[in-house]
Amino acid sequence: MTSPSDPQYPGQPGQQPPPGYGPPPGYGPPPQQGGYPQQGGYPPPGYGQQPPPGYGQQAPPGYGQAPPQGYGQPPQEYGQQQPGAYPPPGYGQQAGYGGPAPIPPGAPGVIPEWWERLVARIIDGAILGIIGGVIGSILSGIIISTATSATGIFAGVSVIYVVLGLLYGGYDFFMHSRNGQTVGKIVMKTRLVMADGSKPDPATLAKRALLYPGWILVAGIVLFIPVLGSIVLFALAIFSLVDAIFVLTDQPLRRALHDKWTNTIVIKAQ
Repeated sequence: MTSPSDPQYPGQPGQQPPPGYGPPPGYGPPPQQGGYPQQGGYPPPGYGQQPPPGYGQQAPPGYGQAPPQGYGQPPQEYGQQQPGAYPPPGYGQQAGYGGPAPIPPGAPGVIPEWWERLVARIIDGAILGIIGGVIGSILSGIIISTATSATGIFAGVSVIYVVLGLLYGGYDFFMHSRNGQTVGKIVMKTRLVMADGSKPDPATLAKRALLYPGWILVAGIVLFIPVLGSIVLFALAIFSLVDAIFVLTDQPLRRALHDKWTNTIVIKAQ
């Protein structure tokens, strides 16, 4: 049976077309599925196929809820500062972070560098060297001008050492007894204290000044003896060198021998 849309057989009316005449198999719209009328041609691809497994099932517990706090953020590195938080106490006190140097165990304050102590001694020595040199030169000139032997020459040199030792020892004792600072320590911002941080007593300061720089006074006294005085002077010079080396080798407090023997320590002035 033909439909109005099929091509008409151009033969006689009522005559049946020969076998095979008409549209080829599959010509025209496919049969409808599911009872839904088609609009505009074939259904979309995948229409009428079975849904994938699990489609339409109930969502697992917790699906759609807000993720926990911190979910999806990279792990925090150990020691990394939290955003917006203040640094902990003592943060940045290590060298290279712009803060003050750390206080080593057993020290009452920050320990200055070895060169800071050296510069302080150079400043003090330059001041006293000028004053003591002038006074000693005047006195030794008088003695040497009246001397008639080598003993008189040694006596003149001894006067210079004695005057310089008295000035340096008295200066060291007096200045440290005031506030623990000489002129050199004031410039370099350091201070002399006891190992527990207290102010040194007069007996301790006298003992310390006798060891250094008081050895200069001792050297001046023994120089009156021509041969023995020279030997003692050499030994005292070696002691002074070893005393200074201890500031480099004694870690972490950087105490010289005269500091160890008097239980004193040099720290940074606040």
